Amino acid sequence: MKSNMAEEDDYMSDSFINVQEDVRPGLPMLRQIREARRKEEKQQEANLKNRQKSLKEEEQERRDIGLKNALGCENKGFALLQKMGYKSGQALGKSGDGIVEPIPLNVKTGKSGIGHEALLKRKAEEKLESYRKKIHMRNQAEEKAAEQFRMRLKNKQDEVKLEGDLRRSQRACQQLDTQKVSEKLQILTSYLREEHLYCIWCGTAYEGKKIKKICLQIAQDQLLQIMTR
Repeated sequence: MKSNMAEEDDYMSDSFINVQEDVRPGLPMLRQIREARRKEEKQQEANLKNRQKSLKEEEQERRDIGLKNALGCENKGFALLQKMGYKSGQALGKSGDGIVEPIPLNVKTGKSGIGHEALLKRKAEEKLESYRKKIHMRNQAEEKAAEQFRMRLKNKQDEVKLEGDLRRSQRACQQLDTQKVSEKLQILTSYLREEHLYCIWCGTAYEGKKIKKICLQIAQDQLLQIMTR
């Protein structure tokens, strides 16, 4: 009897308790369970979002289809307009110069407050206009600087030309000092006529070839009289 009792397991012994503790799930198993639950929750959340997105898309499609279709006679408002003489596709107003298509419907889908999008649009337009003004002012400044440069260059060229005329006149004067009076007069009058289109006898500065047509004979006669004195 005692041997039979000894053979039975002692539920209070350390060996039995250790064996029972060994059957507990380990940490790797618990991690796998938590990971599986987390994935399942994410999948359910994704499915829910997809369903909501699909509903929004379906609503948008139904709304677009409804807006594209013209009203029929079954619509009470349209039937009333027909009784008043309105025909489909006809412009509004007595003169027939009103709108033909209905005013479009803009559905607000964002979360911003009323008027926020219009405010952002207005600010963007103001920023663009300010940028355009800056570009315009810069272009004007560049054009003004280029015009001033051209004027300085032209003035410099004119100054160089005047200096050249002055040097030629000085050389002519030096040559005249060493020549006879008649020769001096001929050279000087020829220079004035050719370079400056000026006739000393007429006392006039001509334009282009008019000096040769108007006073050429007069100049020759006056010069001949002086040389024969």
